[in-house]
Amino acid sequence: SSDVCSSDLVTQNLAQLFARLILCVVFLPAGANALFGVERFTPEEVERLQKMDTPTEAFEKVVERAKPASLHAPAPIADDVTTLRALNRTALRLRDARVPQPMLVAWAVAIAMLLGGLASLAGFLTKVFMPLLALIGAFMLWRAVWPAVAGSMPWMWRADQSQMAAAWLAATLLPVQVLLNGPGSPSVDRMLKGGKGKGGAKPAPAA
Repeated sequence: SSDVCSSDLVTQNLAQLFARLILCVVFLPAGANALFGVERFTPEEVERLQKMDTPTEAFEKVVERAKPASLHAPAPIADDVTTLRALNRTALRLRDARVPQPMLVAWAVAIAMLLGGLASLAGFLTKVFMPLLALIGAFMLWRAVWPAVAGSMPWMWRADQSQMAAAWLAATLLPVQVLLNGPGSPSVDRMLKGGKGKGGAKPAPAA
């Protein structure tokens, strides 16, 4: 009946909206932290970073000057600790995975996470951003989550490890779900299609 179809459509739209909200909550802060946050690195990690080919050095300086003063790196707390931009952690993981130009790719990943989080919230360009976010989520599961939990069973994980694993597992699977079923409603993609397509309202039959 029409009531059942309408109820199913509302349920599907809500599921897609919740999926997009979760993706925004995961990727938007992660991208913002990578671009504007700071982390502490050991001397060995700093040496590895210095050996990287960094064609984005000029861009790094531009962004550093544009960053608000409150977000500048604090002074190191010890002689053997250096505070650097957080995306350098991604660059190290990319280098360990033998990805070419890891620093350049780290910038691209950080920007993709930031823009992808915003696009997920708006339901905009989902066919472009969802595969990209799924790929980033899978990479983070492989290079960030797995090394931290390998060798122990899930019930032995710390609370922060469980939360990180759950977040990046959702960030890997939910983009696939949104890509296959559409962004739902409300979304920019649905409005651009005039309410047609996956997750959108079906046009009323002619009288």
